[in-house]
Amino acid sequence: MSRVRWVSTSLPTYDQVLELPAQIERVVPDEFIDLNGHMNIGRYLELGGTALWSRCRTDLGMGDEYISARGMSTFTAEHHLTYLAEIVQDEEVSVHVRLVERSDKVLHTVTLIANRTREQLSCVVEATLVHMDMSTRRPTPYPEDVAALIDTGLKADDLAWPAPLCGAMGVRRRS
Repeated sequence: MSRVRWVSTSLPTYDQVLELPAQIERVVPDEFIDLNGHMNIGRYLELGGTALWSRCRTDLGMGDEYISARGMSTFTAEHHLTYLAEIVQDEEVSVHVRLVERSDKVLHTVTLIANRTREQLSCVVEATLVHMDMSTRRPTPYPEDVAALIDTGLKADDLAWPAPLCGAMGVRRRS
């Protein structure tokens, strides 16, 4: 479990973003475009949230049966979006999730939306997830097996470049 918290003012390069597996790859459809002629703000959050949920389901042991069989889930407690470059219709995008830090009940992540057409980072979606007991609707520690999978993911995502963090959020610890 990492206890390091840092703020990165530098952004990863496009090639660095691609070091992380893509959770989503798609072409931006017409219905994602707003009156300004670029992808609507809500679609960035939708792509980021969907990619993060996909990683939780596929890599972190919180699949579709997690809620029904184990009575636990995660709730997003906070998120921060940083827009870096617009995305327009018919451009190809990919979405990559990086785990940053965890406590016994909270996971800090950063999701990177890459514009594959322009080969640039377009958006950073930073989030904290709180692990919840669905019967009490209160925070609860991750089970040991899930915590181990998260720790494995944290190690895999410990890359040579710092995660681009806003500095206003993360895993909070009481003194």
